[in-house]
Amino acid sequence: MRRNALQKCGALVLFLILTAALLKAVDFLLVDDVHSYSRVMLQELYAQSGQIDTLFLGSSHCYRSVDPAVVDETLGTHSFNAGSSQQLPDGSYYMLREAAEQNPIKTVYLEMFYTGYNESQSSNVPMACYLLTDSMRWNSPNRYQYLWEMGQMAALPDLLLPARHGVASPKDWLSLWKAKLTDGYQPGNYTYVTYPEEGEFYRGNGFVYTEGVAQDGFTTLQTVNTEQPLSAFGREYLTRIADYCREQGIRLVLFTAPLPSAYVANTDGYQAYVDALCTFAAKNKTIYWDFSLYRDRKMLGLGLEDFSDAHHLNGSGAEKFTAVLCDTIARDAAGEDTASLFCDTVEESLSQYADNTIFMADAAMNS
Repeated sequence: MRRNALQKCGALVLFLILTAALLKAVDFLLVDDVHSYSRVMLQELYAQSGQIDTLFLGSSHCYRSVDPAVVDETLGTHSFNAGSSQQLPDGSYYMLREAAEQNPIKTVYLEMFYTGYNESQSSNVPMACYLLTDSMRWNSPNRYQYLWEMGQMAALPDLLLPARHGVASPKDWLSLWKAKLTDGYQPGNYTYVTYPEEGEFYRGNGFVYTEGVAQDGFTTLQTVNTEQPLSAFGREYLTRIADYCREQGIRLVLFTAPLPSAYVANTDGYQAYVDALCTFAAKNKTIYWDFSLYRDRKMLGLGLEDFSDAHHLNGSGAEKFTAVLCDTIARDAAGEDTASLFCDTVEESLSQYADNTIFMADAAMNS
């Protein structure tokens, strides 16, 4: 009987080993993580463990808008941009934990592009989660907690078999296998996350430099529900982020990267979102900077040529904005009341400090 039990255990162990090997083989053959911004970003985050004191979090409006190299040169920090595509509030929360557990984080700057905080739940956009968890360390508790909260049991098959949510095109398999076997994962190699034909260049520490200008106008993605400008999901994770920062002695600053004035004008109810964040910030003893409402437009210097599409900064705009963000951070650190740098209302901003996109949009409508 004992021998039979040992044989069964041995068979089970062999089955598990073969299954793991099969899953690994499928991952190698079919899944393209070589060309993933998030994979490179997390690789660099882990490589700098113990050094990062300033962390930027958020969606593409974070990683396309803030250049850590400029921040560090200007402010003497060691900063990192941990933004990711469509990063939702739960993704920001778990990236905060992942970074703070390995680094002496002093300040977190959370980019607050409004659509993510109007989402009803993270399971509406599961790829936002997989982009991060696919590249998190296998032994990170945050990886599994994030997956569980996003999709619970439904997320586990995607953990074991990433090919369920990301299979490379068959025509790219040979080049993908070659990259994986040679320099695809080499630290500091940005060849596979550089797309000249698309005008996108990964520049390190999470920052993506984008070329090109908006071609298709400034139609809004989503209007704001004035009855609930912060969804229950958005408020829950924003509160968890604020609570975690307070418990860890980390300063939290909320900010929104500048949007074209024409885009803001087309987003009904945006004032309700601004008011909701100002109220949240006051309640949680922090601040909120919305650079779409920044008064000194001459200093900010943004116009049509600085946006790659209806709502993202291009690389030129990102460098201009990062300089202004650093100036605002320095003023705040010196004890200046930075609230005076921003308009109180959207109406004031659009009527007195609008950029040239709103005039071009008006001209297009009247032509």
